[in-house]
Amino acid sequence: MPHARYAPAAPRTMVGLSEGEKHFIRGGIAQDLRTDGRRRLQFRAISVETGVIPQANGSARVRLGATEVIATVKAELGKPSILHPDKGKVSIFVDCSPTAAPMVEVLKNFLLSSVLHCKDAYSVVKVGQVCWDLYIDGLVVSSDGNLLDALAAAIKVALSDTGIPKVNVSLSATTDQEPEVNVSDEEFLQFDTSSVPVIVTLTKVGKHYIVDATSEEESQMSSAVSVSVNRHGQIRGLTKRGGAGLDPSVIFDMISVAKHVSRQFISVLDSETLAAEAAE
Repeated sequence: MPHARYAPAAPRTMVGLSEGEKHFIRGGIAQDLRTDGRRRLQFRAISVETGVIPQANGSARVRLGATEVIATVKAELGKPSILHPDKGKVSIFVDCSPTAAPMVEVLKNFLLSSVLHCKDAYSVVKVGQVCWDLYIDGLVVSSDGNLLDALAAAIKVALSDTGIPKVNVSLSATTDQEPEVNVSDEEFLQFDTSSVPVIVTLTKVGKHYIVDATSEEESQMSSAVSVSVNRHGQIRGLTKRGGAGLDPSVIFDMISVAKHVSRQFISVLDSETLAAEAAE
C-alpha cells in the first residue's frame, strides 16, 4: 500500500512588503501586467535536468523562475502485502530547506496521487512473491512560490528518467522458501508516465487569479485552487487553500482555466524533458 513520509514542516517565511508594494502587485495583476512582466496566465521560464543524482534509479531538477526542486526515485525489491499481492509500495519524502515554504497537507494529497496515476507505479514481478517498492524523495532547494506545481513536475520527470532493472524470478519447489531473484545489470524497463498528471495552481489575488505565483504574489492571495490534470484534460484531483470562500461558479471557471493552461505547461515540460535526456 502507498504511504507518504514527510519532513517536519518548517514555518512559512512571510514576505515583508510595504503597503505601496502590495498595492503595486495587486494593481499589476488587475491590469494583467505582473511585476515581472508576465500576464496573469503565464508561467515563468521552466528548465529541466535529468540524471542529476547518479545513485538513484531516476532523478530530475526542475526550476520555475527562482523556485528550484530536485526529485529522485529509488527502486528496491520487496514482497507484496497479503492484502495487496498485486501491488508494491510507493513512499514519498519531501525535505525542505530552511528558506522553503512547505505545504505538507497539499503535498500529501497531490504528489502521492500524481505518482499513483503512473500505471507502472505498482510494478509487480511475481504476484504475491516479488514487487518493486518505489521511494521518491523531493528536495526543495529554493522556493519563490508555486512549490507544489514545481515538485509535481519534478517527480513526473524523475519517473520518466527512472530505469528499473529487468528481473527473473525462479520459484522454489516448496512454498516456504524464498524465490530466487536474478536482477539484470544490462536490461532496464522505463516507466510510462504519459498518464501522470501535472498540477496547476490558480492563485486568487483581488478579483483575478494567476498561475505560477511568486512568493510576493502568494502573500497577497485570498485563496488558491490546485488542480491535478493529465494531458487528456482529465481532472485527477482538486484542493483549495486559503481562508476566503469561493463561489462554485468561480471554482468551475478556475478548473476550466487550469485545463487550458495545463496543455501548454505539459507541452513545454515534455520538450524540456526530451532536451534534458538528449543532453545526458
